[in-house]
Amino acid sequence: MNALIKAVDEIKFRIPKQILMEVFTDRDYFNRQAPVSIDEQITNKVLKSRVLVDCNLTGGAEVFIPLSDLTPQRPNDYTLVYRIPKDKTQGRSIMSALSVGYASQALSNAFMAFQNAKPCSVTPELQAAQNLYQSHAPIPLISGANLRLIAENTILIRGTSQLLSNGYLRAVIANDDEMSHLQMRSIPSFCNLAVLATKAYIYNEATINIDLAKLSGGMDLGKFKEIVDSYADAEELYQEYLHKTFSGVQFMNDEQTFNRFMAMMIGSMR
Repeated sequence: MNALIKAVDEIKFRIPKQILMEVFTDRDYFNRQAPVSIDEQITNKVLKSRVLVDCNLTGGAEVFIPLSDLTPQRPNDYTLVYRIPKDKTQGRSIMSALSVGYASQALSNAFMAFQNAKPCSVTPELQAAQNLYQSHAPIPLISGANLRLIAENTILIRGTSQLLSNGYLRAVIANDDEMSHLQMRSIPSFCNLAVLATKAYIYNEATINIDLAKLSGGMDLGKFKEIVDSYADAEELYQEYLHKTFSGVQFMNDEQTFNRFMAMMIGSMR
């Protein structure tokens, strides 16, 4: 199911058709070669212009990007600049750079599994001696977080003197334009967000025009004005729902981020 199409359908179910036609009717109809439907107007003016942008700012998809085949620039001996091509990010923009690893993810996982292995031949005494030794051994550096996003898909890494020949970048990329990563049970939450955004748009667009019509023509718009006025708090509800509810929905829909969080909560070896 397409989340955007379902959101537009839900908007038309919850908001009277006459209000949608008044606000979203294309006023340049006679100057266009082809008319623009109300569905397309809602998608362009509300969903793509605002809702999808806000979803990218509060969520996204966590990915691991290999750096082994990229050649960085070196402004100085301890700084690297990587320009990540779009074919490594599924054609999307990087929204946030989280960390950089100095070994491949598979190699790091294998190393950690090997370190935590407990063969039956190891006695408690030998295990205690090994733990004592490891407590005094230096912690191996396998990742760092001294980096930031300086331009579109361009990462600045500070405090490193080595090239990341087998490294990888952990980053959050933007959602796709169709929000296709949303699970089926999360689409109703996206629809709620879209409805609130549409009500806020309608209130901003129509409330002044309603007063102007009443002042200039002495018209009493009755139920139309009453419904539009009921959307006065839609912007506040939208912001609250976006940050308190839908950000959590996006978090749980991102498998990499959610699995990493659960591993930190309960322990990766459990």
